[in-house]
Amino acid sequence: MSPNRNTAEQMSIKSNDKTGEKNKKEGDIISKTRQKQSSSNSNNGLKKVSPNKNIAPIQKVIPDASYVGWQQISGWEEKDLLTPEDELLDLNTETILDNVIPDKFYGDWYHFVGIFGLGGFLSFFFGYFKFSLAPVFIVMVSLALYARTNSKKYRQSIRNLIEKEFAVDKIENDYETLEWLNTFLDTYWPIIEPTVSQDVVRQVNKVLSDNPAIPSIIKDLWIDSFSLGVKPPRIERVKTLSNTSPAVAVMDWTVSFTPHDLSDMDIKRLKNYVNQVVIVKAKLLGIKLEVAVSEIAFKVDVRLKFQLMSDFPHIDTVNVQLLTVPDIDFVARLFTNSIFSWEVLAIPGLYTMVQFLAKKYLGPVLLPPFSLQLNIPQLLNKSNLSVGVLEIDVKKAKNLRLPSSVFFSTNLYIQFKIGHKNVARTRVATDFQHPEWNEKLHILLPSFNEPLNVSIVTERKNIKDKVLASFDYDLNKLSHENIQMNLSQKFLNSLKPAGILDFNAKFYPAIEKKILPDGSVEELPDLNTGLAKICIKACRGIDDDITKKVSAYAELYINAKLELTTSKCSNANILEWNAEHELLVRNRHTLRCKIVLKDRKGKEIGSTVQSLNDLIDRQNIEKTWIPLKGTKTEICVSTFWKPVQFDEESSALIYNAPIGTVRVFVNKANFVSKTTAKNPYIRVLVNGITKDRTNDATDIKRCCWNESMYVTVSSPNQKISLECMEVTETGHHKSVGKFDVPIQDMFDKDDSDRYIEKIEDKKRVGKLVKTNITTAELTYYVAFYPTLPVLTMEELNELDILHERKKKLETLKLKSIETGSYTSEEKKTIDTAELEIKDSEDMYSNKMKLDIDELLQYNSGVIAITVLDGEVSQPGLYVQTFFDGSGHSRYTSSRIAIRTIQTGWILDAMISELEWSVTTFRVTKWRNSNKADDCICELAIPTIELIKNCYKNPSILALTGKSTAKLTVRVSWFPTNATKLPLSDLITNSGDMSVTVSGADGLDAGDSSGRSDPYVKLYLNNAEEPFLETKHKKRTRSPVWDETAKIIVNNRVNDHLHIDVLDYESSNKSKILGQAVISLSEVDPDEVTTLDVPLVTSSGNEGGVIHLDFSFSPRYTLNVTKQTIKNNNGEIPGLDFIPGLKVGTSAVNAGVSTLGVISKSFGGGKMTSNKRTKKIEEED
Repeated sequence: MSPNRNTAEQMSIKSNDKTGEKNKKEGDIISKTRQKQSSSNSNNGLKKVSPNKNIAPIQKVIPDASYVGWQQISGWEEKDLLTPEDELLDLNTETILDNVIPDKFYGDWYHFVGIFGLGGFLSFFFGYFKFSLAPVFIVMVSLALYARTNSKKYRQSIRNLIEKEFAVDKIENDYETLEWLNTFLDTYWPIIEPTVSQDVVRQVNKVLSDNPAIPSIIKDLWIDSFSLGVKPPRIERVKTLSNTSPAVAVMDWTVSFTPHDLSDMDIKRLKNYVNQVVIVKAKLLGIKLEVAVSEIAFKVDVRLKFQLMSDFPHIDTVNVQLLTVPDIDFVARLFTNSIFSWEVLAIPGLYTMVQFLAKKYLGPVLLPPFSLQLNIPQLLNKSNLSVGVLEIDVKKAKNLRLPSSVFFSTNLYIQFKIGHKNVARTRVATDFQHPEWNEKLHILLPSFNEPLNVSIVTERKNIKDKVLASFDYDLNKLSHENIQMNLSQKFLNSLKPAGILDFNAKFYPAIEKKILPDGSVEELPDLNTGLAKICIKACRGIDDDITKKVSAYAELYINAKLELTTSKCSNANILEWNAEHELLVRNRHTLRCKIVLKDRKGKEIGSTVQSLNDLIDRQNIEKTWIPLKGTKTEICVSTFWKPVQFDEESSALIYNAPIGTVRVFVNKANFVSKTTAKNPYIRVLVNGITKDRTNDATDIKRCCWNESMYVTVSSPNQKISLECMEVTETGHHKSVGKFDVPIQDMFDKDDSDRYIEKIEDKKRVGKLVKTNITTAELTYYVAFYPTLPVLTMEELNELDILHERKKKLETLKLKSIETGSYTSEEKKTIDTAELEIKDSEDMYSNKMKLDIDELLQYNSGVIAITVLDGEVSQPGLYVQTFFDGSGHSRYTSSRIAIRTIQTGWILDAMISELEWSVTTFRVTKWRNSNKADDCICELAIPTIELIKNCYKNPSILALTGKSTAKLTVRVSWFPTNATKLPLSDLITNSGDMSVTVSGADGLDAGDSSGRSDPYVKLYLNNAEEPFLETKHKKRTRSPVWDETAKIIVNNRVNDHLHIDVLDYESSNKSKILGQAVISLSEVDPDEVTTLDVPLVTSSGNEGGVIHLDFSFSPRYTLNVTKQTIKNNNGEIPGLDFIPGLKVGTSAVNAGVSTLGVISKSFGGGKMTSNKRTKKIEEED
């Protein structure tokens, strides 16, 4: 920084000299820090892009700001950094008079009076008697030195007084201090401010670049310089109000911001001082205009109300209320760097008018009794959807005393407003004296800030309707108590009672994700009802010539009804609208969105029809560009969704039919050296919802699962993720890393527009990433098995309803034509209804209608179970569902707060063999219980019987055990069109295996006599202990044992048997005569299998042959063990210790790997004992 800029006057932005210097000496002023930040800002700016499919376009370039943050504006350099010595610079400097004058003759306020009086008198004296300037100069120097000494002493006395105030006990008052926060801001504000300013400039300039409210004559509008200064805002005092509920905290804060106050700054700080400044530039009719706003200072009293909650982020809402109109002062200058610069607020009366307008427009928002409410979870989720749905049950009005009018009508209806926006209205009631409506209306609530205005309105023909009376209903009541029944509110007309309205009010909140006490996230329920917001953002590729200017607009149809029309936009290549429509969805399954792109004359350019589910899936994978049918044009659509649980549970629980299942086979993980994970397992997620998981791996160094997981997909745009989890010592499930699985290339169709099976033989490797750090590499395989497109019972019922509607419309149309009353308005209504019916019928046109007997002919498929309601023995329990041999729950319900299950759920699973499949329902105390743990009650039922009994109509299942429970379930079955499923996924992959060691021939000699005392040890996989150890046979090389052992096998296809033949030594360690490794996939699950296995000695030579007999009895085995550890929350953490367990691999991949191992064993390859385990892992 230049040494001549030493004073606060020179440092202040008030004079705007830095802006003037910018155009002359830009390269000399901007430091390295400014260059880096400017480069970052430039990169963050949005530029025109080529029409690639996955790159979001921008309509125009956003201008870069010249100076952002106090460092860039002041030209700060490293040498200006404050040191501890700088803090004491002003205190340690002494003057000559400090050591001469007694303390009582300087350092108080009246000494300053004496200095000014004496200086004035001497000046007058020397002037009156016509002295020269020499004595005046002497007087000036002397008094200046005395004044400086006096000032330093005075400031020191003030510091001493402050220290004294801190030392003594204070008299208590209602106010508290937040000096810790002020100290924090003082220390870190110079670091925080540049980043905050950068974010503000970036966000505001982006909004200004594409804001349709800006007049077209303003070509560009942007913030060119921005800084909040080097002085942070301060919280002067805080008062916490008492007498509030435990879940509410109310506080009064006094906040001040005075960046131009220099009273507490020393010389060194003044060198780095930068005042607050905002310079806004605009191009108007080719002329560049600048407006600078600086010297902003304010002080405001704010009341904050915090609504607390137990779940993260622990603050539900914050209400902000200004107790008084803030005291604000600022300097606004037009034409900042020219001779025509002048202060805008110098106009007489303008500042007063600004204060009046602030009070007028801020009053209904922030001044008492109004407040601004911030929904913290909603802000953290970056969602601008409504907080929920308000259901108003309008009953009747009574004791009406309405004003008479010449144009008065007896047709009355109720109108609802939030702010100045009409949100709903009832039908018309013709009974003027006792109008009744008995109608339910649903209103989307953006927040609880503003009251709901309810008006009774008379409907009049040919002239506008007239509001007769109204009242305001405080919506904040519903935020604390969602159901308000039997309400009676008085209508007011000129503040006088004009009648009473009877109504009920219910609030259904939008469901947000919750972080549980153990750190896990409670997943959102997959409901069919909720809130959706569809945003039509932009389109590209209308014309092949990207430089040609085009004009177009878009229309959004929801189930054939026009809901949104964007403005007409003109630009080259890329058009932007950012138009959005929010709606209440009562049936997400059947909702269809049609987007039509039209030119400025209304001619259709192209269109696309998408289901709401597809739009939501596209948003999850950030695939928001949709091609329009028959054109090269693409349109960008963003969709946001929040589920809402209404009272009608059955309508909210409608299963979205799958297009198929994705099989993810997880092989192994190679963790980086520094990664530590205890009992890691892999889980698969679809759109962020956990669908399946593997068992725990007990050894991170040899982390191998060989398990398959099936997940159903309802569209090719769903996001599938794999995440590695670990179970900590406290029982929490913690993420180790995660990545998304690319599956978009798995969904191919045949000529009949049906999905086809696709199996990948090539392994995939994904990097598990946590906080931008790679923790492991996961090897896995992917396959896709399509399901047959069949109509569900719900869809069959919908088709019946559509056919009835179609018949009624045809009858109404014919009747209207015959009577001659077929008006254009009636024709439009009928045509819209027919188009809606046609779109719905087209949606089901490619699906087959199969009855239950035809469906059950398919042995593999997807089962969808809908739990409608139920009853458990006590509150606080969980309902789990298991399938076949899986030891982990396919789906675990949320905690049941009361005995009655009021909120149902839907789950699905892939069934490989329906004839052998078993479904198990269990009620447990712990959310993380596995199948081996104790339960309250359970029911195990063959899956085929479950489908037969619960397919057409819901049935009640009775669970028995220590207690009882009841579940009302409905089941759907979607057959899978699979040619052949992997052997590892069939029931023949697990069961009880009997191994008989018959004998051996040609064993190696164990001693010099040429004979041995052989015995055999058999190990399953990498187990440390053998499951069979035979007796030793003396002095023979062709022993006969005929010893049998039984063992439970969980994964026959991938498990292997390790054989050790040893020479018995009573005193020394037994000598290995031969070894072999065979794959259990060679064992026939249906018949007795005899294998002659060649042995290999330690030196790699042939060691004889051992004869083994195998018999196998297939069944579903339990692949988990009972858990005994509980965490601090009383929940079982899920520690599964399963020695030798490896579940599942694909048939193709398994065959290659296991045959590789067998060939080396039978062919006499040189495989020593030390290399056994490592070699098997490499082959796997």
